[in-house]
Amino acid sequence: MKKKSIVAAISALSLIVSMNTGIGSVFAGEQSTVPGTAKQPFVVTDGLFDQTKTESDLGLPKIEGAETVTVFTATDDTDHYCNGVVMTEFKGKLYTQWQSSAKDEDAEDTWVAYSVSDDNGATWSEPKVLVPTIDNGYCSSGGWFVSGDTLVSYINVWYSDTTPRGGFAYYVESTDGEHWSEMKPVLMKDGTPMEGIIEQDPHVLASGRIVNAAHFQPGLFAYPIYTDDPSGTKGWVKAQYTCMEQGEGATTSREMEPSLFVNEDGTIVMTFRDQNSSFVRLAAISTDQGETWSETVSTNMPDCRAKQSAGNLPDGTAYLVGCSVNNKGRWTLTITLSSDGKTFDTAYVLRTHDEFPELKYTGKAKRLGFHYPKSVVIGDYLYISYATSKEYVEYTRIPLDAISLNADKEAPVISGIEDGAEYTDSVTFTVEDANLKSVTVNGEALTAEDGKYTLTVSDGQQVVVAEDEAGNKTVVKVMVKASANNSTEDTTTATDAAENTNTNSDSNSNSNSNVSTPQTGDTMMRVAAIMAGLLLASGLVIFAAGKKRRA
Repeated sequence: MKKKSIVAAISALSLIVSMNTGIGSVFAGEQSTVPGTAKQPFVVTDGLFDQTKTESDLGLPKIEGAETVTVFTATDDTDHYCNGVVMTEFKGKLYTQWQSSAKDEDAEDTWVAYSVSDDNGATWSEPKVLVPTIDNGYCSSGGWFVSGDTLVSYINVWYSDTTPRGGFAYYVESTDGEHWSEMKPVLMKDGTPMEGIIEQDPHVLASGRIVNAAHFQPGLFAYPIYTDDPSGTKGWVKAQYTCMEQGEGATTSREMEPSLFVNEDGTIVMTFRDQNSSFVRLAAISTDQGETWSETVSTNMPDCRAKQSAGNLPDGTAYLVGCSVNNKGRWTLTITLSSDGKTFDTAYVLRTHDEFPELKYTGKAKRLGFHYPKSVVIGDYLYISYATSKEYVEYTRIPLDAISLNADKEAPVISGIEDGAEYTDSVTFTVEDANLKSVTVNGEALTAEDGKYTLTVSDGQQVVVAEDEAGNKTVVKVMVKASANNSTEDTTTATDAAENTNTNSDSNSNSNSNVSTPQTGDTMMRVAAIMAGLLLASGLVIFAAGKKRRA
C-alpha cells in the first residue's frame, strides 16, 4: 500500500521504456562516454562502515532470522580445496555447485562438484560429479541458469596451452538435475564459441533479456554481454564497452568479476572488483538494456578486492554483497542495501572473523576468509553462497522481509465496521489497499458493489478478512442482527394474522348460530347513524312546513 512497495514494478516498466527512449539514466541525462567525465552511479552513506573494526563487525548489526548452513566440509577423506560456490533452485530442489581439488587452487585435478537438497536445505547429498577433470587444463564452476524445464550449468574451461592465460565458456544441461548432457560451447550471436570465462550470475531483465559478463581473450578482459535467447546458451553479444586503461602489455582488465543490479530508473549498474587495489568497487551503467555502457568509475563502496555479488530483491531493493573493508581481508562478509539503487544507506554483517574455524589444510591460495560470494533469491529468502576458508561450502539464508526496504508491510484498511461491534439489519464497509488480493467473510469470497462490501443479517459471528498481495491481513469480527423494529413488526404481523384467524372463526360461528355480539365500537356507530337520520328527517319536516305557510 505504501508508495515504495511498487518500486520493483516501476523499475521493470522504466527498464522497458528506457530501451526505446534512452532516458532513465542515473546521471539524469545521457550517459558519458568521455573518459574522466562520468559521475558515480551510486553512493554509500558516509560512515556506514567503521573501518577501525575490520576484523570484527564494522560496527554493523546482524540480521534477525538469518541462518548459515554448511553443505560440504573438507576432511582427511575428501578434497581439501573448494571455491566458486553458486546456488539455484530447480523443480523444488536446491542445487549448489563449486570447483573442487585435492589441495591447490586451479590445479589440473580440479573438477566441478554439485550437491542437492530435496528438503529445503535441511540435508545435502554427498558431492556429485558435474564435470570431471580434463586433460590439458581444468574446469571451474560457471554458475547456473534455469530455462523452463531445463537446468543449465555453465562450465569454464582453462586449457593449459592458452596464452596469455584465458578460457572458454561451455555448459551442460539436464531436465531432471541428475542426468547431464555432454559439454557444449556457449555460442555468440554469430554462432562462434564464446572465447571467454563467463561470470557466475546471469541476470534476467523485465524484458526477458539476459545480461551478464565474460572475461574475453586474449587474456582476461571483462565485458558486459547480453542475449535475447531464453536458453541462455547462445545468441550472446559482446556489449559496446571500453575497459579502463591498463597500460601496454596488460593481459587482464583492471575491472574484474562483475555483478549487477537495476536502479529505480531502470538503469543497469554493473559493479566490478578493482585489480589495482583501490579497495573500492568500480561501476559502469547502461540505459539501453545492456547494449552500450558508460566508462567505468570508482565508487565509495569499500571492497576487499575479491569476487562480489549484486542484485535486486523482488520489491526492487538493490543489494551489494562482499567483504566491505579497505584491505585484502575477506573476513567480514556484509550486505548493503538501497531502496532506489542510488543511495546505499543500510548495511548488515553476515559473518565475522570470530566465526572462522581453524584452517585445517594447507594449499595454494588457501587462507582464512569468506570467499567469492554469489547470491540468488529463492522463495522467501535471499541465499548467499561462499567458500569459508576454501574448506567449507556454505551459505547464509536471509528472510526477504528482513531486508526488503520497499516491501509493503502495511495491512489493508477496513472502514465502516469495527472489530467486536454489533450491527442491525445490514452494514456496508470499504477496504483500502493498492495491492488488495481478496476480501472474505467466514472464508467465503465477498464481492464489492460500487466499491462497498455489504454484510447482512446472519446467525453467529461474521469474520471479515482483507488480504493484500504481500500477505498482510486485517481481520474484523462483527455481529449483524435483525433490528428491534423489524422484530416488533414481525410480531405484530403474526398477532394480526392470529386475530384475523380468530375473527374469521367467530364470524363463521356467528353465521351458523345467527347470534350477534357486536363490539362497543359497533354500537356507537349505530347510535350515531340513527341520530344523523333523525336530524335529517326533522330538517325535512321543518322545511316542508315553512313552504306551506308561504303558500
